Amino acid sequence: MMPATRAVRWAWAIAMGGVVCCGHADARSDDPSGLEEQAFQAAVARVAGAVVRIEPVGISAAEVGASAEATPAVGPSTGTVVAAGRVVTTSFAVPKDVPEAIVVLPSGKRAAGRVVGRDLSRGLVVLAVDAAAAAELVVPEPAPREALAVGQWTLAVGRTWDIAVPSVAVGVLSATSRAWGKAVQTDASVSPANYGGPLVDIHGRVIGILAPLPADTAGMTSGTELYDAGIGFAVPLVDIVRVLPNLRDGRTLTAGILGIGYAARDPFTGQATIATCRAGSPAARAGLRTGDTVVVADGQPVTRIAELRNVLAPKYAGDTVDLVVERREGDRSERVAVQATLAESLPPWRRPMIGVVPARHAADTDAGAAGVEVGWVWPDGPAARAGVEPGDTVTAVAADGAPPQPVDSAALLAGAVGGFEAGRTLTVTIRRGTTERTVDLAAVSLPDVVPADAEPEPEPGAPATVERLEAAEIARPPLVVLPDAKAGPLGVLVYFGSPPGAGDGEAGSKAAEPWREVAARQRVAVVLPTAVDPQRWGRDDIRAVARALDSLRTRRPVDASRIAVAGRGPGGTFAWLVAEALGPAVRGVALLDAALPRQAVIEPTEPGRSRWVLFAVPLSGGPPKVDADRAALGDNGYQVGLLPDVLGDGPPAEALCRWVESLGLL
Repeated sequence: MMPATRAVRWAWAIAMGGVVCCGHADARSDDPSGLEEQAFQAAVARVAGAVVRIEPVGISAAEVGASAEATPAVGPSTGTVVAAGRVVTTSFAVPKDVPEAIVVLPSGKRAAGRVVGRDLSRGLVVLAVDAAAAAELVVPEPAPREALAVGQWTLAVGRTWDIAVPSVAVGVLSATSRAWGKAVQTDASVSPANYGGPLVDIHGRVIGILAPLPADTAGMTSGTELYDAGIGFAVPLVDIVRVLPNLRDGRTLTAGILGIGYAARDPFTGQATIATCRAGSPAARAGLRTGDTVVVADGQPVTRIAELRNVLAPKYAGDTVDLVVERREGDRSERVAVQATLAESLPPWRRPMIGVVPARHAADTDAGAAGVEVGWVWPDGPAARAGVEPGDTVTAVAADGAPPQPVDSAALLAGAVGGFEAGRTLTVTIRRGTTERTVDLAAVSLPDVVPADAEPEPEPGAPATVERLEAAEIARPPLVVLPDAKAGPLGVLVYFGSPPGAGDGEAGSKAAEPWREVAARQRVAVVLPTAVDPQRWGRDDIRAVARALDSLRTRRPVDASRIAVAGRGPGGTFAWLVAEALGPAVRGVALLDAALPRQAVIEPTEPGRSRWVLFAVPLSGGPPKVDADRAALGDNGYQVGLLPDVLGDGPPAEALCRWVESLGLL
């Protein structure tokens, strides 16, 4: 291989000169560097006739804001011929609401490209061109998967800047399974200009189609965040060819859904133990249960969630998966084989409840307990009507005639309840003292609001203190109103005021004062951030909140089921963005005199990814968009309600802290 610096020079040289030998035509045939250059040129020449430019047509509604004028969807990008008359590009070039694009052939001729198929899970689009255009194009040879090896040469080819010659970037294949098994990885420079173009091996065979797949394992979800970062992804061409008959028939291929949630939070180290099995999902129809641990998937051993996800993620709706699970039946365990057919979608999951609120627990002390202690019961809920009382312990659950499953954590109990729908009955074993009994609890829908007498009045404790959550890389550490150390695991509320932030000195003390008494009584740590820019909340403030929460966890045990964000005015809108950034760790969002941000994406809820959302409006009425936001959230399965208190001048501290306590409701 040529040295890295020489590879970079040649990436530039080929990009500028295409497949023409750039200043090295007289290289000796026995010069290794000359032979490499000739091999690169020959590989690009072999595939050049299959590489086209894609130009947008029409308007993408996604690119047009409420008051924006119509603009083109995107700039030019690249496409690759995959069959006679069929060109593959990416949704970056042809968004989902655009039905066609212009295909510019290597000769410079222009042809209409009509969308005939989409692969939503990989962001690919298939365009059909007419017979005259197809006759000018060549169909490249796919590189076999078994021929791929880390370290081999790769060439990322595009056709945007100069129609006559393709652009080329040279690198190596740096991984053969990325994006949860959907793609290979290269360190060749990949940009929007060559999305949709081929990643080629040294023999001119197409390894895959370059695509902006998200690197969600690194917290990158848009797919374009890796631009020019030395990391690029390509969907193997052999995988595309396999499903091409479906794509050519005008179908839209979607990712297959099994319908399970995991007990562990870390996909890289956690076992694939099922915490939630959605009612009516492929998993439920196949006979999977809460508490099952997947040990084999499609013949591959599974020891971690990541290994199971690498099997499931590349599959489409309608595909099947063969699983073997380890199932505990009382004191023994057995292996059970099941087959599930993956679904295209599931209806929005609406979180049910049986009316039990577990006692506060810290994440690091939850597992392994002999049951789940009941902290309190929801007034007039199923558990209250069945005679369940605070101090009782839930030791087992059963459903639909299945054997009882031991309950050793609040997370497992939450998973069992979450797999139900309102109206279905869960049989719960309750221990009180030395006596055990079973009760049937019919799940009901979660309430919208927290009644004033929901939980028992906590005993008064020592006054809360006001401190700074100092941590590395936080320019303006937030204040925290911190209950006494004897309070046990804490709920957490992050509150974004208006104007932005608690401020320093006297201003900070004034902002903290309304929270001190109620935070101590309700055992809630109230975090009061201060904006880096005193005029507005911004991206740096999200990072500061994440670091501050890490700092809080080093000081006190935190109950992971009771973490919420709230804010007033612009702070309320910003609270939603913070919840999106922090992910499932945030269990509730309260928007006071505020609406959702215009760019908010409301994803349908599912177990482990649902939030209790509260709105509150002043006497004069709230933003006109609030009613539409509430309806959109409800349609997607969110628990949505109004804060019972009408907003006054100060923060509704009492109501918000009681709501944080109620987030643990099961």
